[in-house]
Amino acid sequence: MSFHQPLKGIRVIDFCTHGAGPAACKMLADWGAEVIKVEPLEGEAGRYTSKVLGMRADELDNPHAELINANKKSLPLNLKHPEGKAVMDKLLASANVFVSNYRIRALDKLGIGWEEMHAKHPHIIWAVLTGFGLYGPAANNAGFDTVAFWARSGAMIDFSENGELPLTPPFALGDFTTACPLAAGIAAACYQQAKTGQGERVVTSLYGQGLWANSAVFQAVNHGNPWPKSRKLPDSPLRNTYRCKDGTWVMMGTVIYDRYFPVVCKMIGREDLISDERFNTEAAAKINSRAFVDILDEVFATKDYDEWAKLLTENDIAYDRVNHIKDTIDDPQAWENGFIYKYITREGKEDLVVGTPVKFGDCVPAPHLNAPLLGEHSAEILKALGYSEDQIKALNDAQTTIVR
Repeated sequence: MSFHQPLKGIRVIDFCTHGAGPAACKMLADWGAEVIKVEPLEGEAGRYTSKVLGMRADELDNPHAELINANKKSLPLNLKHPEGKAVMDKLLASANVFVSNYRIRALDKLGIGWEEMHAKHPHIIWAVLTGFGLYGPAANNAGFDTVAFWARSGAMIDFSENGELPLTPPFALGDFTTACPLAAGIAAACYQQAKTGQGERVVTSLYGQGLWANSAVFQAVNHGNPWPKSRKLPDSPLRNTYRCKDGTWVMMGTVIYDRYFPVVCKMIGREDLISDERFNTEAAAKINSRAFVDILDEVFATKDYDEWAKLLTENDIAYDRVNHIKDTIDDPQAWENGFIYKYITREGKEDLVVGTPVKFGDCVPAPHLNAPLLGEHSAEILKALGYSEDQIKALNDAQTTIVR
């Protein structure tokens, strides 16, 4: 079995920080691109996120860095130094893609905004991930995923139980969600570049992705179906959670109400409900959802999860156990599809990491090269750009780069 890598031969300059940008570049690296992580001399902030999550963040063990920076190369550069800018310029001349999630005004100040870069390197795909988009009053606001993806989009309150209190969002969920369309947009632009030789501007944002992720609810609200919902007053009683006799929660996820309503009624031994006008159409069930949920609560409490799983499977009803994240560690479904895999830390220990979600060919994880140490590949990259050993030493001595 092998992992196909269709972006082999593509060079990407990863000038990103924190979560979403590095995660998108990790996807490109897994797909075969050579990803060079250009970062400040102190290392970009995402190198130290493991500490925020209560883990080690040193050179021998840095789990979050392995998640977002494996399969990349590191080249620290001082872009405020003329020689640092010169190195970056040579890199761009040799690259296919430039990716960043720094604010646009910061890129413009460094001379690597869209207009200047496109004029100098018209072949380059210039891809940026912003907080709130390129335009409008919030365009230059600081925008982490909790603020832009969750709070402003409505997800933080409308995904909570009846909107009583805002959710505490899962760490970086918006970042990793937004990384996917950024990587996809870059791949599409690479196809155009291969045909025309021309670069492109690729733009996505945490706020825009938050709206897109919540777009079905946006449409519903815009057409008179109020949100948020609650478990007792869901959008549909057949698309809701129920607690089994053993305390396990099950999510039933039917979409075509008229098709599955009689199937569910027969499954739970309540054929009498099929003709009950309170529930036998989707419109009626929305009005009387609390009463139907109360009935289903009582029924699901009579059997353990495994019994319900058998019945739901036999009736071809979409369902699953409501898991904690920790439950997925031992989930054979995740392992057999390469969603989770093992790697070896620089300390020689075995650890687990979640793989990027798109795979080519066989469903196996991409090869895992440890996240680069700061400056680990500086000499290699600079030599390939034509710098001599003496010039590389001079760049290091001048604190323009770091060479290990």
